[in-house]
Amino acid sequence: MSKIKVMHCLGQLNTGGAETLVMNIFRHIERDKFEFDFLLFNDDKGFYDEEAKSLGANLHYTSSMGHTNIFKYIRSIIKILKDQNIDIVHSHMDWQGGLIVYAAYRAGVKKRIVHSHANQGMFKTSLLHRLLITINKYLIKRYATDCIACSQEAGESLFRQPFEVLINGIDIERFLNPNQEIINQLKQELNIQDTDIILGNVGSLSENKNQRFLIQILSKLDKKYKLVLVGDGSMKYELKQFSKELNVMDRVIFAGVRKEIPEIMQLFNIFLFPSKKEGLGIVAIEAQVSGVPCIVSKGIPNEIDMHIGMVSFEELDRNLWLKSIQCIEKIDFTKKDFNENNLYNIKYTVEQLCNIYSYLKC
Repeated sequence: MSKIKVMHCLGQLNTGGAETLVMNIFRHIERDKFEFDFLLFNDDKGFYDEEAKSLGANLHYTSSMGHTNIFKYIRSIIKILKDQNIDIVHSHMDWQGGLIVYAAYRAGVKKRIVHSHANQGMFKTSLLHRLLITINKYLIKRYATDCIACSQEAGESLFRQPFEVLINGIDIERFLNPNQEIINQLKQELNIQDTDIILGNVGSLSENKNQRFLIQILSKLDKKYKLVLVGDGSMKYELKQFSKELNVMDRVIFAGVRKEIPEIMQLFNIFLFPSKKEGLGIVAIEAQVSGVPCIVSKGIPNEIDMHIGMVSFEELDRNLWLKSIQCIEKIDFTKKDFNENNLYNIKYTVEQLCNIYSYLKC
């Protein structure tokens, strides 16, 4: 039997939540049954490019909607999909999925999936964006055969029709059994002492992720506290300057983009997640599985709480966060809290998605 050919549509194969989910699925799906290719709207090298190729994917590039006119954008997508004889288009471009599934319909693709990875409110930055989102919602309703969301909130913010929540599963075993040698190397590299209390955050350095808030909090804590920021982004320089202004630059560790997230999590005493809005926030799930208590903003969907007593939701108020940080204690964690049937296991996510992929609507 021939493989089912799936084209995943993403801006770039970097380390965001959507990209990490797709790569987790790619590593665990039966690759003798499914063939994954990627349609990318940025030809800069992405973090996962080489791994995707090593797993058998072809990477196709075209201009983003912001760098060409809408007609060329649609024609380019149609041509690539026709040339590659694609069975399923799976858009991870949030509201932009409307134009993608319209193009897929024009290309004769039978199954056209739009996946909401975010609360779409975070994209409504101008009147033009609000108009584009409204148009794309109409196109999704008309041309998508399936709608998927990482949380109830993310789905309700985009879809006008029924949708299915697909939990962003993780490789639980990888987080339960980190590499101690790598942990020791990271401690040495990042100059982390046993007496330090490490506050951690993983995500793009951006306005929405709100690391500036964490630097303000650090400035109110004594010198035994350090803040590790894992990731990169447009606000890196501004955050470094802000750290200098508040005289905490020696206690803020900019660790960059990392692939050793299970080991990085073991460095943290507390995981801090002050995002203004998130579709889900998979890193908070990774932190819990790693045994790290979390303080998260109320902009994070409730679905990230694994109900093992490790998550505290707080308003974005510095005094509240300071109090929580100073009061929280490391929670006793045992591996028995998780098993093969855990909802957040990537195996469950793959099984659910295979059921969606395997039924081709006519």
